[in-house]
Amino acid sequence: MRKKLSELLFEEGARAVGRAAGAVLSDPRGQEALARAVGLAQRGLHLFESAQEAALHALGLAARPDYQELRKQVARLKRKTREIAEQLDAAAAAGGPAREGAERPRDDGDPTR
Repeated sequence: MRKKLSELLFEEGARAVGRAAGAVLSDPRGQEALARAVGLAQRGLHLFESAQEAALHALGLAARPDYQELRKQVARLKRKTREIAEQLDAAAAAGGPAREGAERPRDDGDPTR
């Protein structure tokens, strides 16, 4: 089956880009330039995320770090609830007051539930 001209051009372009990338990465100056570019991109992303978070907070909305902290708090509450439930079960087994209608919390590994 014959390849279309566009496929041939794409393949040749990909090979040329590969050769150029190899030449750049084999040169220490190219490696330094790539490292600087990656560093700049990471700093730019951090600045963008900071600005996005500030804008969301200015609008009274939650940002990603807020949700991450909330997940941690929920996980701590689940852990504490499980500990209290175990203590109550132990007290009930020892003849103390029984828990009526209480369900044990599920631990399916998801800290958001």
